[in-house]
Amino acid sequence: MADVLQTIKGILEGDVLVDVAPGRMTLEDSLRDVYGLDSLGFVELRVRCEEVFGITITEDEFSPEHFSTLGGVVELVERLIEAHRGAVPEGA
Repeated sequence: MADVLQTIKGILEGDVLVDVAPGRMTLEDSLRDVYGLDSLGFVELRVRCEEVFGITITEDEFSPEHFSTLGGVVELVERLIEAHRGAVPEGA
């Protein structure tokens, strides 16, 4: 979880350009209220997570349930990474 969390914090700081330093980010932080993400920021976060982690976030998964807090995004990404690993045949 730590690697995924740190990577997403880096995306928020470097790509989405939030004004909160990664060292001050917590899992409970609201992406909208604490980091100031607007609709474009949410899309940028989704796209960068897909690119960086090699996953696909469906329209159903791109919801307030998963994208309201930093922890929600981390949990979703970790679940999708695990699902992707399970879908890849051994030796592929």
